[in-house]
Amino acid sequence: MTKKEVFQLLVLIESVYPHCTTKDETIQYWFKICSEMDYEKVMAKLKKHIRISRFPPTISDIAVFTSEENDCPEKLQTWIKEGRERIKRERRKANLRPIPDWLREYSTRKSN
Repeated sequence: MTKKEVFQLLVLIESVYPHCTTKDETIQYWFKICSEMDYEKVMAKLKKHIRISRFPPTISDIAVFTSEENDCPEKLQTWIKEGRERIKRERRKANLRPIPDWLREYSTRKSN
C-alpha cells in the first residue's frame, strides 16, 4: 500500500469517526505497517468495521497481511481422498469376512 492510500484510509476513518484525530507519530506507524498490506482488502475490512462498530478501528482491526503460499488445502484434499479410499477398502474387507453364526440373524448383510 502506498502512503497516499494509507492517507485515504486515515481520512475516511477521521471523517466517519469525528471524535478520532490522528497524531503525526501514529500516521508514521500506519505508513510503516500498512506498506505490507493490500489496499483493496484493507479498505473492504475498514468498510465492514464502519458498518458494525461505533469506535474507530485499530490497525489490527483492519489489517490484511499477504501470507506466504502454502500447500495446506492440497494436503487436506489428499488426506480426504486417502481417507475415502481407506474406508472403501475396509468396507470391502469387512464384506469378505464371514458373519459369525450368532450375528447372522441380526445382520442386514447377506451371508456367504
